[in-house]
This record gives sequence, C-alpha cells and structure tokens, in this order.
Amino acid sequence: MASTRLFEPRELLYPSNMLTIARLLLIPPTFRYLRQPERRREALACLGLAMLTDAIDGPLARARGEVSPLGELLDPVADKILINGTAIILSKTRDFPWWITGLLLFRDLGIIAAALVVIKRRSQITVAASTGKLTTALLTAAALLYVADGPRSGKPALYVAMVPFLLSFVQYGKRFLAVMRNEGE
Repeated sequence: MASTRLFEPRELLYPSNMLTIARLLLIPPTFRYLRQPERRREALACLGLAMLTDAIDGPLARARGEVSPLGELLDPVADKILINGTAIILSKTRDFPWWITGLLLFRDLGIIAAALVVIKRRSQITVAASTGKLTTALLTAAALLYVADGPRSGKPALYVAMVPFLLSFVQYGKRFLAVMRNEGE
C-alpha cells in the first residue's frame, strides 16, 4: 500500500530541514527585536542568521540528495512568514513603503492559494521559481539595510528588488496556469 503522507518523519533529521526549522524558530526573536529600535543590532543578527539558513538549506539538500517534500513545504513558508512579517514591522517602524508591503502580501497569499490548489488536485508540491529566489535574496538585503540605516540605504535596494519581484509574480502565474492546464490531459 502506498504512503499517503505528505512527508516522511525521517525528513525532520535532514540537516537542510533542520536549518529551515531553525529559521522558523528565529522568527519570534527577530520580530521582537525589529519592533525595538534600541535592539537594532540583535534584529540585524537574527534576521541575517535566519536568511543565511535560507541561503544554505537548498544547496545543502541538493548536495546531500535530500531534497524532500517537507523541505519543499517548510522552506517557502518560513521565507514568506519572515519576509512579510519583517515588511509589516518595518512599515510600522522604519518607513518601509506600505504599498510594497501590500504587494508582497498579495503576491505571497496568491502563491500560497495556488500551491494549495495544486497540492489538493495533484498531490504535488511546486518549488520556488528562480526569480522568487532572487527576489527573496534582494528583499533580505533591502530589509537588512532598512534595519541598519533606514530608508536612506534601504529604499534604493528595495526598488532594485522590485524588478525580480514583479517578474516572479508573472512567472508564478504562468507556472500555475501551465500546471492547471496539464491537469486535463
């Protein structure tokens, strides 16, 4: 009988998935420090460390042959929570543009909704698009600059990040439509 589980428990022990879980565990202290202007160094350290785990986990999983359904699910969820939560907090505390925070939330909610449809209909987890990964890296850089120096350094980096962000929006939409069209075949 075939397994109907989305992931196998042993996947929790993969080093790449442990890094993703560590990123999830770093979210609460990161958000707490981001809300406290006097704790800027701690916020930078937590956010930087959390996003460093994101840079390492994927290549590590591929190098070890441990790309797993758990990692494919947890990694983008951790990224979305961290990036969107950071954007919301920075919009409240560091003049991060609310309209960009709104676009981030809109895109990511759309990606999550589309992924849930694909999982439900196809029992398949879709992986991040290349422009999505670049967007995450550039948004991380912009967020770190906002924390360190505010809009003076953060805003130019944020506008650069908007280019792959908009491309990723289109890329994810096309991929979703292609997956759904292939369902009927």
